[in-house]
Amino acid sequence: MNSLWDGFNKRKFPRLHLTCEVSILPAGKRKAFIASTEDVGMGGVSVMLPEPLVRFDRCKISLELKDGEPPIHCTGRSVWVIPSQDQKSSKKNFDTGLEFLDMDEFSRKRLKAFITPPAKNS
Repeated sequence: MNSLWDGFNKRKFPRLHLTCEVSILPAGKRKAFIASTEDVGMGGVSVMLPEPLVRFDRCKISLELKDGEPPIHCTGRSVWVIPSQDQKSSKKNFDTGLEFLDMDEFSRKRLKAFITPPAKNS
């Protein structure tokens, strides 16, 4: 039986389970969401948010890579939003996939270095 998540593993840019702090400011809003990433890839991130974003709406993303450099800033858009319930508190959350849209080359190289595991010496 295929699940909804099967298609997500066939994406153009695979994601790794990495935790980074991310700030997401939806277009037209004044308050940003601060969250931790569930996973990170060259094409985007997934995060758990307390409120749903409108699918395909744009947002400003600030991603802290914990590499001693300033956060990466880019525009993104929400590509999927899946309601989820916290088992402990029964609070509703929204598993959200964000696609990076206009990341500059320097930031792209930093992100690639961050998510690429170091080569093993043989």
